[in-house]
Amino acid sequence: YLAIATLGFGEIIRVLALSDWLKPLIGGAQGILQIPKPRFFGIELGGPQELYYVILAACLLTLFVMIRLNNSRTGRQWMAIREDEDAAAAMGIDPLRTKVLAFTLSAATGGLAGGILAVKLGTIFPTTFNLLVSVNALSVIIIGGMGSIPGIVVGALALVGLPELLREFSEFRLLLYGALLIVMMLTRPEGLWPSAVRRRELHEEESLLSKTPTRPSEGEESVTVGD
Repeated sequence: YLAIATLGFGEIIRVLALSDWLKPLIGGAQGILQIPKPRFFGIELGGPQELYYVILAACLLTLFVMIRLNNSRTGRQWMAIREDEDAAAAMGIDPLRTKVLAFTLSAATGGLAGGILAVKLGTIFPTTFNLLVSVNALSVIIIGGMGSIPGIVVGALALVGLPELLREFSEFRLLLYGALLIVMMLTRPEGLWPSAVRRRELHEEESLLSKTPTRPSEGEESVTVGD
C-alpha cells in the first residue's frame, strides 16, 4: 500500500508541475530550458567523459552511504519496522520519525539522480518524470531482491539491459518485458540476489509448508477408524 500511495503522490506532483500555479517557477508544460552545465574548480562538467565520472562518484557515494546505513542502528530500525511495525514500536522505535527519515534519504538520493539527469539532457519537462520512472524503480527491487544492495545493482543492470536486448522486437518489446517480469515474480519471488534474511525466511516458509501434514481422504479415514 505504501508503494502504491507513493506512486499516486508522485503522479499528483507531475500534474501540479503541469499546472499554471508553478509555471513561474519551473516553466509549466514547457519545462526548464537550457540548463547550465555545472563547474568544478573551473572545469565544466558537461561532456560525456566528465559526466561519466560525476555519475560514477555519485553511485559510489550512494553505495557507501547505503552500506553504512544498512549496518547502523538506523538501518536495523528500518528493518524492524518493515518486519513488524507494532513490535518495533513496542521496543521503543518511533515509527513516524523512522519512516520520515527513510523518505527524506530516498528523496535526496532521487534528487541527486534527477539533477544529474537534468544536466545530461540539458532540458527537462514534466513528462520526463512520468509514472514509468517510478514503475522502473519498483521493478529494480522486484528483479534484484528487497533489502539487498548487490541485488539492487543487479536489478538495475538487468532493467537497463533487457530493453536493449529486446530492441529488435520493437513492436512486442514491452509485452515481452512484462512477461519476463511476471515469470521472474513466479519463479524467483525473492529476486536474483536476495538478502540473507529474506532468503532464510523464504526457505523457512517452504520447509514449514513441506512438513505440514495433509488431511487424509474419507476412504483412508474410514479404514483407519475401522482398524
